[in-house]
Amino acid sequence: MASTTLTPRRALRKPWRLDPRALFGLFLMLVSVGGSVVFWTTSTDTRAVLVATRDRPAGATLGLSDVVVTNVRVDDAIFAAAISAEEQATVVGRQLAEPLHAQQLLARAQLSGRPPLGPGQMALTIQVSPDTAAGGAIRPGDSVQVLVTTNKGRPESRTSVVLPRITVYDVGLDDQTTVINTGGSDDADRDDRGSISSLTLIVSQEQALQLTVAKWNGDLDVALLPAEGA
Repeated sequence: MASTTLTPRRALRKPWRLDPRALFGLFLMLVSVGGSVVFWTTSTDTRAVLVATRDRPAGATLGLSDVVVTNVRVDDAIFAAAISAEEQATVVGRQLAEPLHAQQLLARAQLSGRPPLGPGQMALTIQVSPDTAAGGAIRPGDSVQVLVTTNKGRPESRTSVVLPRITVYDVGLDDQTTVINTGGSDDADRDDRGSISSLTLIVSQEQALQLTVAKWNGDLDVALLPAEGA
């Protein structure tokens, strides 16, 4: 049978126990590591958006060098209003409806819905109403056909095509019109926009002359066309 000799050193040894200071230090270390992990995770939760590289005035056409892709931390509402990096190709060549400042997020509301005018093109406005412009369902960028009716109400009255296919530059609305809507959501959107009162069309000089003659010598109607290639 084995026996252990009790020495004075063993008799005076204190029983082992945890040091509270060591436990507190371990706790602080775990908190620090956990905080670092959370900070790293949140700081890397960024989204790629387009940011302006320089000041650009309203009406300017955006070029490839005017915007750059930047990763930022934004909430869902701001990201929805901004333009993501994936849409960069669709932004180049668009006109600005509002001024753009350097280092500013490019917002959708700052882009004009109007197509840009090319060399040799001009914008010409004609007066229309919902009855003469496809019920008012025409938007900037749509393709339309312009027709003219001469000698309206007479036996010799005739209708002819003035411009077979042209693009709408802008749509004028009558803000004084108030409509109480009881229909579906599509009707509500149309009522919120007001009643259509004019169309500004992109035309060449020759087309502008044809349209002007037709405008002052007959009654115009505008038909909405399907998109080219549809």
